[in-house]
Amino acid sequence: MEFFSSLNFTSSNEDARSELAALAGPRRRLVCLTGSGTRPLDMLLSDAKQVIAIDINPVQNELLRLKIAAIQTLDHTELLAYLGILPCHDRLALHARLRSILPPATDAFWTRRQRLIRHGIWYAGRWEKVLRCGALGARAIRGKAIDALFASTSLDEQAATWRDCFDDRIWRGAIRLLGRPWIWTRIIGEPGGAFLPESREVERRLASAFNRASGSFFFRESDFVSLILRGCVSLPSALPLHLLPDNFSRIRKALPRLQVVDGGLTDLPSLGLGEADAFSLSDFGSYCNEAAYRSCWNGVLAVAAANAVFCERVFMNPLVAPSSRIIIDRTLSDRLTRSDRAVIYDIRAGHIARPAGE
Repeated sequence: MEFFSSLNFTSSNEDARSELAALAGPRRRLVCLTGSGTRPLDMLLSDAKQVIAIDINPVQNELLRLKIAAIQTLDHTELLAYLGILPCHDRLALHARLRSILPPATDAFWTRRQRLIRHGIWYAGRWEKVLRCGALGARAIRGKAIDALFASTSLDEQAATWRDCFDDRIWRGAIRLLGRPWIWTRIIGEPGGAFLPESREVERRLASAFNRASGSFFFRESDFVSLILRGCVSLPSALPLHLLPDNFSRIRKALPRLQVVDGGLTDLPSLGLGEADAFSLSDFGSYCNEAAYRSCWNGVLAVAAANAVFCERVFMNPLVAPSSRIIIDRTLSDRLTRSDRAVIYDIRAGHIARPAGE
């Protein structure tokens, strides 16, 4: 399927604060899904001795390898310009500086995609393009209201602005339209659309999530909300953790702890990575029926150390945990869901119990 060999995610649409809280403590080996590369780079702020990024889509891993080289080579301002977050008159010149440390296959991959480098890769993904297109419509309809929303001086003010200027028939109708499976599968090319609930249920869940979030944290501090309403990162507060100025030096020094591996969750037993005691799983269940979900979790369980911790995101396909070893901490999960700046996910956090008889 083309989706699993395409550049689908390039920016940041999750909030690593949730994962860092769920996986807190000294860890030997943390396994996470690569996605846009933001997740594994943010996980370098954890206490894990090793962070292993895996993905069944090799293109997403090539993106992470590119970002690693950019962090190693460029200063913070240059990095933001190179990625496309800040303006830049010659990104190819910046790219030339990091080519010597790229793995040969990665260098060849991006040499064939100079146009993406020239325009900046931060907004080059399939979903970034979709969400920025939606942001154009949002700005046309609610430009002044968006400015007021992002300028709120209190959460009460923000919640009132959201309620009065956003939570209306236009907003809810847009959610219903985007929540139709055929929009995802036929137009966007997103296979996760096959597992969406009925469009009015999508509307109910997402409208409720945004209403709750409007009174929980400032939207200007959310990279995801910034992207869907403004079409760009709201600087500086909406940057993902690894790109915040105060974290840049720490991330650069931590890069040797990060390993990038081609493969998926079902492949974990055969990848030879050893036991892991922490897992950042994103929303892999968004792409699974029950059998595939069980297979992915079986891969995790096969390499999980005793009492390993996990953090999983649930979007619109809340499948039941397929093993009694998967122990969900409901209190922690609910707290992280309420504070998560990515808005649209429910968080499942907990630990993996020993197999029976051990």
